Amino acid sequence: MVRAFLLSLLLLIGPLAGALRAEGNLSLTLMTEARNPVVGEMIEVTIRGVYDRKIALEDLVIAPGDAFDWIQTHPDDWREERIDGLPWIVFERRIAIWPRRAGTLQFGPAEHRLTIIDRASQRQHVTVKAPPLMVSVGEFPTLKGWHMTGRAVELTDELSTDAARLADGELVTRTVRLKVLGALPEHLPPRPVVSENWLITFAAPVERNLTLTADGPVAEAVWTWQFRPHTGEPGMLEPVTIPWFNTREHRLDAVQIPPLAIGLASFYTGERPKGRIEAGQIALLSGVTLTGLLGGMGVALWRMAPDVTRSGLGRLRARWSPLLRLRLMQARRRGDLLAQRRIVEEIGRPEAERHALDRRIYGRPGRG
Repeated sequence: MVRAFLLSLLLLIGPLAGALRAEGNLSLTLMTEARNPVVGEMIEVTIRGVYDRKIALEDLVIAPGDAFDWIQTHPDDWREERIDGLPWIVFERRIAIWPRRAGTLQFGPAEHRLTIIDRASQRQHVTVKAPPLMVSVGEFPTLKGWHMTGRAVELTDELSTDAARLADGELVTRTVRLKVLGALPEHLPPRPVVSENWLITFAAPVERNLTLTADGPVAEAVWTWQFRPHTGEPGMLEPVTIPWFNTREHRLDAVQIPPLAIGLASFYTGERPKGRIEAGQIALLSGVTLTGLLGGMGVALWRMAPDVTRSGLGRLRARWSPLLRLRLMQARRRGDLLAQRRIVEEIGRPEAERHALDRRIYGRPGRG
C-alpha cells in the first residue's frame, strides 16, 4: 500500500521537477544610460532578455503608469550570442520615454510572457519579470510659455509667391514646418496666432506627424496660413521666437519664424492711387506751378502795359512782339511803305531805317 502511494507521488512530482529544470536560465532587465534628464527630455531605454531556451511565442507587457509617455523606436531584435562560451538567445526592445514631471519616477515593471521549448521538445509557458526602472528627473529650466525639448530642431518657412508684391486680390500661402528630433508630436507648441487689423488671415488645420529614424523619433508640426492685405500699403508680420531646451548641450536655445512683409505690387508701380506723392513728382508739380504763375504774371503785365509807342513799357512790348515783326515782313512783301513806316516806329527800329522810309514816301527826311 505504501509502495503504491510512493509510486503515485513520484509520477506526480516527476513532470513538475522536469518542468522546473526545463525553464533554465531566463532573465529580463530594463537599462538606460540617461544622466540628469529634465522634464520632457527623451530617455532611451533598452529592455534586454537573455534566455538559454528556444522561444516559440512571446509577449512583452509593460505595466501602465502616468509618469511617462513612451513609444517603441525600433523593431525587436532577436539573435544568438555566446556568453561565457555557451549559446544564448538574446532579445532587445528599444523604447523612448519622456518624463511628465520632476522627481524620482518609476517606469515599469515589465513582464515577458514566453512559450519556450524545453529539452524534451515540449512547450512550456513561463513569465520572466524585470524590476521597474527608477529615474531621477530634474525640473525644466525656468522659462515662460511652452516647454519643448529636443536633440535638434529644424524650422523651414515657405511662401507660394512674393508676399511683398501681390497682385490685386491675390493670396499668399505661408507654410512653416517645425521638426524636432527626440520629441513626440504632442510635445510641439501650438500654432502661433497671427492677427493684424490690416490683414485678412485664413489658418488651415495643424498637421502633426511622427517619423521613426535611426537617430530617434522626429516629431513634425506643419502650420499653414493664407494672407491677403486689406490695402495696398505693405505691412510687416513680426518674427516669432520659439524657445526649446537642447538636450545634447543641456542649455536653452531658440529658433525663429522670420518677419514677413506683405503688400500689393501696385503700391510700388503706381497702378493705383498711393495716397502720397513721391519726391520727383513734387519737384515736377512745383516746376509746372511756378511756370504757370510766371506766365500768368507776364500776360497780366502785358495787358496792363499802356498802348503808346513812346512809353518805355510800350516800346519794350512792341520790340519783342512776334506779331509786329510778322506784320512788318508781310508789309515788305506787299511793298506797303506806309505800313512799314508805322511798324518800324512801333518796334523802335534804328533812326536811319525810319529816315530811309520817309525819303521813299515823302521825298524828304521825316521827323524822329
